Amino acid sequence: MLIRKFDKEDTKHIMNLFRETILTVNLGDYSPKQVEVWANSNSNIVDWEMRLKNSVTYIAEVEPKLIVGFGNYNADSEIDLFYVHKDFQRKGIGSALLNQLEIGAKADGIKEIFTEASITAKPFFESRGYEVLKKQTKHFNGADFVNYMMKKTL
Repeated sequence: MLIRKFDKEDTKHIMNLFRETILTVNLGDYSPKQVEVWANSNSNIVDWEMRLKNSVTYIAEVEPKLIVGFGNYNADSEIDLFYVHKDFQRKGIGSALLNQLEIGAKADGIKEIFTEASITAKPFFESRGYEVLKKQTKHFNGADFVNYMMKKTL
């Protein structure tokens, strides 16, 4: 597995990974309506490129050019996006990506990093030393989503 920085050419693959992962992996913790709303929350490639380019984004890749995960953190010390391909769950990809994000954030002078973890991702982040600050419900496009504001001191 290779962990590398984001390239603009990765955007379409990332968008597909995001959508497919939510529609399958997150279906265990959210309703079909919720995952449909979430998975289709943004299909504009330019918006995705800007969001990924304007943050520190890492890609996990296996084989030649098969993207199996991605994650980023932004200027607000927040892990904004963090997804592992549905067919590559529980293979160490998430741990490797999160390690790289934390190393990068620490090198950038970030002392505490935050995330809004889904119900699905909460146990993973807890296992990596993140603590729950609060449970919250967010309303988005006609659906309510429970997630958890979490943080870790780096």
